[in-house]
Amino acid sequence: MFHPEEVIFAPTGRCNLSCAHCRVSRPSATLDAEAAIAFLEDCQAGGIERVGFSGGEPFLEPGFLCAVSEAAVDLGMLFDRLMTNGVWFRDEAALREILGRVAASGFDGKIGLSVDTWHGQPEDRLLAFVGAVFEAFGRKDCIDILSVKAPDEGPCLARLEAIAGKFGGRLLLEGGEPSAIRDPAFDARRATGEDLPEALSIDIWRFPYSASADEDAWKDSHWFEDDFCEGPGNVLYVHPDGRIAACCGFANENGSLVLGRLGEDDYDSIMEKAASSPHIKACYETGLGSIRQCLEAEGYLFPGKTADQCFFCDWAFRKGLLEGCSPGRGPGRGGEAR
Repeated sequence: MFHPEEVIFAPTGRCNLSCAHCRVSRPSATLDAEAAIAFLEDCQAGGIERVGFSGGEPFLEPGFLCAVSEAAVDLGMLFDRLMTNGVWFRDEAALREILGRVAASGFDGKIGLSVDTWHGQPEDRLLAFVGAVFEAFGRKDCIDILSVKAPDEGPCLARLEAIAGKFGGRLLLEGGEPSAIRDPAFDARRATGEDLPEALSIDIWRFPYSASADEDAWKDSHWFEDDFCEGPGNVLYVHPDGRIAACCGFANENGSLVLGRLGEDDYDSIMEKAASSPHIKACYETGLGSIRQCLEAEGYLFPGKTADQCFFCDWAFRKGLLEGCSPGRGPGRGGEAR
């Protein structure tokens, strides 16, 4: 069931990088902080407790980050991640000034730093950013690293090792995958029960590359397993142009996941639209696998199999299949007979 637990604001689509794996649209619009705060108040009254920031590169709009963070503190809300590529700053003086403003606004969530082969940030600027974050927030456990897997993992691992070496930590591996950067004595010290803000502790979250509908992603040996978009998918995502969508993934730019517009629609009307949306129902209740099974039962011929649920979501919408087929109904236009 769709029950959003967080509001994610993307204050801008602008970004200082042009990563090969990124499919975020780049609207020239930027979010209005006053309208965002009014919507946040409405969401908090509706039961949402968390707020986060994405983009684009959200640090390119520091005024928005500070205003909305201050409002969230006043509302007693919790912070999730503020996503960033970490190399958006003009110079280190501007970096420290902006990070100081965000910290002073009351933001105390995680800085979600993207580090992988795709982003390819210059190592010296990445290290400068990490050090400035530790200084601004006064602790060394305020960063998470989020990393999309790539065919060549060498550059990613090199950057992770550089961060670990620069700040006196070690890169931990689980099953050959990087899982954290830790102060070598962190676990022993944590066992004493003391708060360790000065101890280096960075969790690393790894994600598979997710193909868009335009890519040939039909080469898997098995179909995806439905997870009903639990966890990070249960959010309201506010795009830079004011569209309010379900889900934080790239498929949320498709019209059938857009539930309203900032300044025009309130929390209740958005949830009413979500309750009547076939796309939302498929993602969060019956499962996208039910769409696949329905289409197959009606003779639809898929190009192959995919284990990537987000790819299937994006592809099925663009084919016009999500509203045309649901359990108990046949496919709409676009179906291909066997």
